[in-house]
Amino acid sequence: MSTLAQHGVTPRVLLVGAGHAHVEVLRQAAARSQPDVQLVLAVDRNPAIYSGMLPGFVAGQYRAAELAIDAVALAQRAGAEVVLEKICSIDAARRRVLTLSGREIGYDFASLDVGSGVLGSGLPGVDAHALPVRPIERLVAGVEPLISQARGLAGHTPFRLLVVGAGAGGVELAFCFEARLRAETRRRIEVTLLERGEAILAGAAASLVRRVTRAAGRRGIEILLGGEVAALERGIARLAGGRALETDAVVWSPGPAAHAFLRESGLPVDARGFLRVRSTLQVEGFDTLFAVGDCASLAGMKKAGVYAVRCGPILAENLRRLPTRRDLRVYRPQRDFLSLLNLGDGTAIGVDRGFSFEGRWVMRLKDRIDRRFMAKYR
Repeated sequence: MSTLAQHGVTPRVLLVGAGHAHVEVLRQAAARSQPDVQLVLAVDRNPAIYSGMLPGFVAGQYRAAELAIDAVALAQRAGAEVVLEKICSIDAARRRVLTLSGREIGYDFASLDVGSGVLGSGLPGVDAHALPVRPIERLVAGVEPLISQARGLAGHTPFRLLVVGAGAGGVELAFCFEARLRAETRRRIEVTLLERGEAILAGAAASLVRRVTRAAGRRGIEILLGGEVAALERGIARLAGGRALETDAVVWSPGPAAHAFLRESGLPVDARGFLRVRSTLQVEGFDTLFAVGDCASLAGMKKAGVYAVRCGPILAENLRRLPTRRDLRVYRPQRDFLSLLNLGDGTAIGVDRGFSFEGRWVMRLKDRIDRRFMAKYR
């Protein structure tokens, strides 16, 4: 079978979403003097938000602009066409996507980096009474109103914050909201970290869990295990089993949920609805379609930004190789990685290969890593 290049045709590559991997594809394309492909970026919102610095924004350590990657500007530097619309359906067999407005976009090759939703968003009262972590722009927009709500409480009434979900993201948000609220309201802050499982930071090194648990005790953050929200009402979180928690605000971070349109498009998905991909990052059964980041499912690949970041260079190379029928690079998810949790008070806790550590120097390390990452896309 001949290649597009042999016929003098520049392959049309569609990037859906501006997650961590796709911004790396755009950065590399912008750096190349001769484009290998005709790029199209389809996004429904801009700028893209770097999730690694989000807890620091909550804590007041960063401005919103410092989290933002202008994906449209990056695409324009790469000579890419930009489509500012939401993709709602994919016809992988015909190599077409459909936008919410009904526009059809064709491609030779495509990649999906559309992230995820959040579990439990359809539960009664969650949309009305909780601040969800996804879409991430909604969380960014909701931080200041939550702080203002705490400031506006009458007298010396304590402000009660419930953070649902004790994965890495939920843990960081609990600590960072506690630090910010305490610093800016000068009132008693009562934070509860609710986890439906039997431990926080499921799957994490035991030493990290111990350090976070001790830090929570020092900061007065209550950890409540084995509790699952059944419904939210104004001022009340009702748990399965009948217990009710009084709360002034709820931050919703129980874990990622797959976008429904992936399954509805007839694409291969795992039991949770995430796209099944091969080690080349191609969607199973569709050689011309790739998927990366939280929307993708590959053995050993967790829902963490570090995996998407490391997929970026491999995806960029494979999108250049595939049109020429060269062998594709294989991505092997790392078994372990440096993990750093921002505690919001100028300190952080880290773990690497099972060994944990904490202090202000850990936060300085995290800040340096995050700023170096962001500088690549300015």
